[in-house]
Amino acid sequence: MRTIIDGLAKEGDGVGRCPDGRVIFVRGALPDEKVTYTVTEEKPKFLRAQTVAVLETHSHRVDPFCSHVQDGCGGCNLQHADEELQKQLKHRIVSEAFERIGKFNKVDVRFGGSVNPTGYRTTIRCSVQEGKAGMRAFRSHNHIPLSSCGVAHRRVEEIMTASYFGENEEVVIRTSALTGKSLAVVSTTSMGVKTLDDVQVISYEELQKGEAAYIIERVFGKDWRVSAQSFFQASPQGSELLVRTVNGIIDANVATTASMLDLYAGVGIFAGTVGEGRFVTSVEQSISASQDATHNLGSEANHVCSRVEDWDITPHDFVIANPSRTGMSKRVPSIIWETGATFAVLISCDAAAAARDARRMVDVGFKLGEVTVLDLFPQTSHLEVVSTYIR
Repeated sequence: MRTIIDGLAKEGDGVGRCPDGRVIFVRGALPDEKVTYTVTEEKPKFLRAQTVAVLETHSHRVDPFCSHVQDGCGGCNLQHADEELQKQLKHRIVSEAFERIGKFNKVDVRFGGSVNPTGYRTTIRCSVQEGKAGMRAFRSHNHIPLSSCGVAHRRVEEIMTASYFGENEEVVIRTSALTGKSLAVVSTTSMGVKTLDDVQVISYEELQKGEAAYIIERVFGKDWRVSAQSFFQASPQGSELLVRTVNGIIDANVATTASMLDLYAGVGIFAGTVGEGRFVTSVEQSISASQDATHNLGSEANHVCSRVEDWDITPHDFVIANPSRTGMSKRVPSIIWETGATFAVLISCDAAAAARDARRMVDVGFKLGEVTVLDLFPQTSHLEVVSTYIR
């Protein structure tokens, strides 16, 4: 069977139509290509498929540099597009999401930059089978063993390929680009794990019992403690680009004396950079990240360990919100409005969530300002969206 690809889904699949009119999502296909495919999943309203052959090729198609793409690794789903096309596709994904999901007639979306296309990931989550680390196949629990990983930091790749992780089913490898200190956080037990001598191996159970494990990263000229259970961007490069982007936006739109509210504050990176010299309140529900934020910020911010929805609302001049991939709950845009903030920045790592949250922000009274796409995850369809809101 064959189809012409006329779009790209947020998960990186080409979008076409079946002969019966149903939408088909084709893995490995690019917009404007004609491909043959084999169906992998059939639903009443759509199908999923895998590209078999490309009959008409996009001019920016390239051969994947990693052999594990052909093995079915689910980690990198855009290696068959060159860097320029990846940027264009991510810009398109965000623009279409704001129009289709956010119901905005026209949004001026700009591309704000990217990190190095290879060797950038200092944190990576791997599946484990028979002691060896790998990645899951796309939309599957099938384990793909890896002998290399082109997007992993050199140190992470070394740990991934040289270690034996025993009876665990999963491992998160995290290394500091600053110091080289590395963690291997295993799902079940650290017993039987064999890795490099200077890697700290710790299980989730041991972390729950209070054992400490952390790295130090440097972003925006400051050092940040990041514990094993705390969220941090996949690379310090990504964090640097994100902070510089947000800081530039705040410098251009907000007075230097304005007070700041940092929602979903994580380890305090925005409170401690954008908020430097300001009155800042930071709110984060993760106990681990809150402990890191308290350590990192000291007296620079009033830190509150709480769900955003449970935080006692107090007035602030502007807000930065950086929720998880699912975005903000329905209540949060109203909370931001009730602070009296005249300006807000929303950071989203999912285009659909960004568009939905943008509509909710506008519905409570804000006006949508600028929308910026950042590529913090080259070779994948993942992206970061920075959007602004004015009262």
